[in-house]
Amino acid sequence: MYTLEEGKKAVIEAGHRLLETGLIARTWGNVSARISDTQFVITPSGRTYDTLTPDDIVVVNIDDCSYEGDIKPSSEKGIHADAYALRSDVNFVIHTHQVNASVVGAAGIDVDPVPKAYRDILGETVPCAGYGMPSTDKLRNAVKKEYENNPGCNAFLMAHHGAVCLGKDFDETFEIIQALEKACGSKLEKAFLMYEGTAEYTKKAMLNSYIRHTGGKALPEYVSDFGSSVRDGEFFLLTFKSGASFNVKIKGCTCDSDAKLPAIAKIHAAIYKSSDVNYIRHLSESDIIAYSMTSDCINARLDDFAQIAGAKIVSFRWDGSASCASEAARKIKGKNAVLIHGSGAIVTGKTIGDLDAVELVMSKECKTQIGSLFLGSGEPLGYADRVLQRV
Repeated sequence: MYTLEEGKKAVIEAGHRLLETGLIARTWGNVSARISDTQFVITPSGRTYDTLTPDDIVVVNIDDCSYEGDIKPSSEKGIHADAYALRSDVNFVIHTHQVNASVVGAAGIDVDPVPKAYRDILGETVPCAGYGMPSTDKLRNAVKKEYENNPGCNAFLMAHHGAVCLGKDFDETFEIIQALEKACGSKLEKAFLMYEGTAEYTKKAMLNSYIRHTGGKALPEYVSDFGSSVRDGEFFLLTFKSGASFNVKIKGCTCDSDAKLPAIAKIHAAIYKSSDVNYIRHLSESDIIAYSMTSDCINARLDDFAQIAGAKIVSFRWDGSASCASEAARKIKGKNAVLIHGSGAIVTGKTIGDLDAVELVMSKECKTQIGSLFLGSGEPLGYADRVLQRV
């Protein structure tokens, strides 16, 4: 158990370490520490981890989730309160949206049995709680049920919503989080090996298997660079991985130099003309390329993807024309991502932080969509749930 000062300090330090390791991002997830038999401290709602001070950390009562001060605690405080109420051995709780746990959790399945290498930390099984929209009693009750049914477990998956881990202090809880990520990664690899009936795993082999089983052939040897850009008034600066850059006027899509403007600039210009975003980025990570090879849309399996990118993301086939660029702009309007058939995705944001967030959830969502084939379970979120996340 922590003192008030120690608890606040530990929560802030935990947030920093989780950011550094990529296990949480921006305001996602939440962290808490027990400070007495009746109270805990928790991260506030809607504030980034890298700017938190002790004054931002909120004291919450375990029995009724009432809190002290004017700063609102995390909306998932009930999940933390139930852990402390039901488990006297627990002094630290972290909810993450980490990648592998999200992939397995979206399939709605337990990690059972836990691989031997991680049983000393995680126990024999990692249960998966049923789905509820974030911050709802349905989600809280689903997680509480798993706490009650599995009193010896230290980690719990949350369907479509990441994971929650419980420990005696931050160091132990962080070890549990890391072990969970490795255990879920092992589960996905084993699922692929069983699906293919092979003894050797490589990331490329899994992605090519997914492509073959969904109507394609294999990952392409080369993918065109669709560039990244930043709006600057009536212009945008378009850059490519080669180092080439162009200052382009949005209206008319003309370059302010004698250089020949790539046709891809039309896509960026069309998006800027039809929206208020300030940043555009092409994503060509292998998971995103693999998914874009054979899929015309993404029906979100992860609630953070639905919230940040859109309830349903569609695809376009680039042919270099102005009309195709306009089609891309129409398909991304009201969302923050669009698939490019066989070439990855384009994402947008008003700020660089927004853009980075869309990239993170796009990568994780494509991994989840691909993983669902091999895990053999789980469905996309219901349409109403996806739309409500985005509102």
